[in-house]
Parts: sequence; structure tokens; C-alpha cells
Amino acid sequence: MSLVQDLADQLRVAREELPLPQVSAAAERLRSATGLLAWVLHHSATPVSVPDLSRAVERLDHAAAALRVAQDRLDEYALALGMPIDAQAHHHEGWQSAVPAQAPRGEASGSADCRLADWWGERVTALTGEEFSASTLLGDRADAAQSSAELLRRCVQAAHDGDRRRLHRHLAAAGPAVGLGLAAIAPPLLRRLAADLVGYPPRLEDLARVRRAALPLPAELLPALPAEAAAEIVARVCHTTPQRTADRAPTHPVDAATAAALLVAALLRANGRPADELNQIIEAERAAAGAAQQRAAERAEAHRAALRITDSGRRRSAVDELGRVTQPTRRRSGG
Repeated sequence: MSLVQDLADQLRVAREELPLPQVSAAAERLRSATGLLAWVLHHSATPVSVPDLSRAVERLDHAAAALRVAQDRLDEYALALGMPIDAQAHHHEGWQSAVPAQAPRGEASGSADCRLADWWGERVTALTGEEFSASTLLGDRADAAQSSAELLRRCVQAAHDGDRRRLHRHLAAAGPAVGLGLAAIAPPLLRRLAADLVGYPPRLEDLARVRRAALPLPAELLPALPAEAAAEIVARVCHTTPQRTADRAPTHPVDAATAAALLVAALLRANGRPADELNQIIEAERAAAGAAQQRAAERAEAHRAALRITDSGRRRSAVDELGRVTQPTRRRSGG
């Protein structure tokens, strides 16, 4: 073997040992953890204690990008040595496989231990009973919802049409980062729709009526969806503490997100409103939330102004008191 061929083999080994699959897998795991933490943050009584993993994901993405650049440079060096990349994989007898393809951003490639279980897609499949080939889901992901609000619109329309297969496609393609947001954006809409149903903000005594209107659709469309997932959301809408036994496991995040979307569709139907009116409700809720935030900011500013006035008054009183106490001393000392 010539010196150039030996160097080319060393380049191939160095390229293969770059830990791109491991880094990509770690980034994908952190993205899944970020989605779960977003759900935890929504339900946590102390949101400050929930960690933020976005910076760690960003660093891993930068590391993966740097590894891909290193792969490109090694390939360019091999080409400069006159060793085409396609020929490198089969030149040496000990080289049994082609150079691994570069993994797309956020996806892992390589050995089986680096592949990640699609916990989101697996749970969606368990709930809907629908399953698709990898090529079908890849096409769906190309047209996946880019926001939780858009995913909610699609899921509500699919539920309104009774199309379980379409509901599965929308949920599976969105992934956890977008899908878990359903559990966060749906409750304000549900409270508004429940208020439209009973004529005023729902209370404990309205729980039975809201349950009768909201729970049949999730049970009809997704029989595998645990009934407790939808029942807990309805209880919170009516400002009631959900009934939970000590031996029951917490609601799965995918169950909560899916149930929230189906409940929005159910209350729309109960109010006699078509699915395409959801956009108006979302915009109205956003406007109301913005007005509430503005009022809260004005109250906070008024409170801070009052504190500044109080502190200024206290400082003036302290100066006056200090002058009153020290005046006799200055007189005795001759000024």
C-alpha cells in the first residue's frame, strides 16, 4: 500500500470516529426533554425551579455543525490526494461499509444504540390505532404544523370531521415540541367556550353540564384515550380540583395534549359553532390576554410609583428627625 493510500485510510477512520451520531442523538433527547419541561412548566406551581435546556440544545447543534464541517474538510483533503470519496469506501479490504451519510439537523444516524425511540409518535399511534410507513410520515413532517395554534386548528378540524387518520397524521408529524403546546393554549379557549355554553364563567355547579357536552367526542373518536385525561382538563376549566387516586400514574403528556384539542372541538360543536370559527376565538382570547397583561403592567407601575412616594416620604421624615435630634448638640458646641 502506498503512502497516499495509507493516509486516505487514516482519513476514513478519522471521519468515521467523529461522534456526530452521538451528538445528534443527545440534541434530539434534549429537544424531547425541552418539550416535556414546557408541559411541566405550564402545570408547575413554581415555574422558576423548572430548568431551561434551550442553551444546551443550541450548543449541541453548534457542535454537530462543527463536526459536519470537519467531515467536509476531511472529504476535501481526500479528494486533494486523488482519492474520490465513492472509491474510498471499497479500496481497502478492511473497509467494509461506505462512509456514513451526514445526519440531518436534529436527527441521529449510525449504530442502533444511537437511535432514539419516538416516544411521541408511539403514544399517538397507541391512542389513535393508526400507523403509517416511514415514507408517509416523512412527507407529513414536510407539511407539519409549525406552531401549537396551527396544530390545534388542524386537529379540531379533523375531530370535527371525525377523521381519526388525519388526526394521527397531524399529531405525529408535529412532534413533541409543538404538540405539547396544545395542553398550554387550549385551557383559556376551553374556559371561553364553556362560558359561552353556560352563559357565565363556569363554576363547580356547572361541571356536570360541561362534562356532558365535552367528554363524549374524545371517547367516541379515540376510545384508547384514557377518560381521566379529558376529565381532569374539564375539572380545571370549572375551577375544580381533579379527583386523583394515590395509586394512579400521572396523565401522560401526549394524552393531555390530545385530550385538550379534542375538548376544544367538542365544545365548539356543543355551542353550535363550526370548526373554522376557532381562529376568531383564538384571536379574541389573545386580545383579552393582551389587555389583561396591559392592566397588570399598569397596576404594577402604579404600585411602584406609590412605593417610591412612600420611600421618599420616609427619607424626608428621617432627615427631619435627624436634624431635630442633632440641633441641641450643635447649639451646645457653639454651632
